[in-house]
Amino acid sequence: MIIDQDVLNRRILVIDDNVNIHEDFRKILCPPIESGALDHARAALFGETPTIPTQLSYDLEFATQGREGFGLVQTAHQRGTPYAAAFVDMRMPPGWDGLETIEHLWYVDPEIQIVICSAYSDHPWEDVSRRIGDTDKLLILMKPFSSIEVVQMANALTKKWNLARAVKQQIEGLAQDVSRRTTDVRTVNQRLQEQIANRMTGTSPSDSREPVGATLRQKEEFLAIVSHEILTPMNELITKVTLLLDSPLNPVQRQHASTLEHCAQDLLSLLKDMNEFLTSRRQEPGASDHS
Repeated sequence: MIIDQDVLNRRILVIDDNVNIHEDFRKILCPPIESGALDHARAALFGETPTIPTQLSYDLEFATQGREGFGLVQTAHQRGTPYAAAFVDMRMPPGWDGLETIEHLWYVDPEIQIVICSAYSDHPWEDVSRRIGDTDKLLILMKPFSSIEVVQMANALTKKWNLARAVKQQIEGLAQDVSRRTTDVRTVNQRLQEQIANRMTGTSPSDSREPVGATLRQKEEFLAIVSHEILTPMNELITKVTLLLDSPLNPVQRQHASTLEHCAQDLLSLLKDMNEFLTSRRQEPGASDHS
């Protein structure tokens, strides 16, 4: 799956009541272009190994309280410019704590990737798991954390968000294509069934003297439409669905992909029934007399 690097979402929200932490995140994820000398000086003074400056450009925004962060996420989601990830502090007195903040964030934007910044004494993992549930959109960053941990999480989570969005868009596109193709085939099939019924009763809504050759041509048209509208896109559809099912999907995405797979099988079954019906019609006594 190819993702356009120019349209990747790297918007990150930091929610922490300590403005000094905001500045730390800014230095880590948006470092100066020429920071090599500073890193080496820090290594000489404090013995810290210089970290590799991130090559990605992140769009950072900050909030000092959970309610403020909730408002930013809600507005961004409504405008169609959602955040890919959020770093949320566990303790932010006097307002919401980290867990309550996360619950509100996922209420307005279920796709946002979240990192809880927590000390060991804040909340046992059992409490977090019980309130948040089993989700693949949550990571925990224990304090004190290093700059390389923040860089790696920001990089991994923004890539994960963009990949999930690409998968979702592809699934929606395939579902629309299946629906459109199914509607076209059903329309043509209904028209053919009406023509067959009219022939069996000896009537026709337009012209009871319609030549048999015209009916045969209509059958040929129907078969051509079926071949084009089902067989050709079906191969592409099944291939893409197989690739999707083999990729790391969350439960909701896997359910959508499985639905597409069932739709593909239904279409193939419909095509098989049509071919069997037309074959049986051609084998009826006297059918060869009309050719």
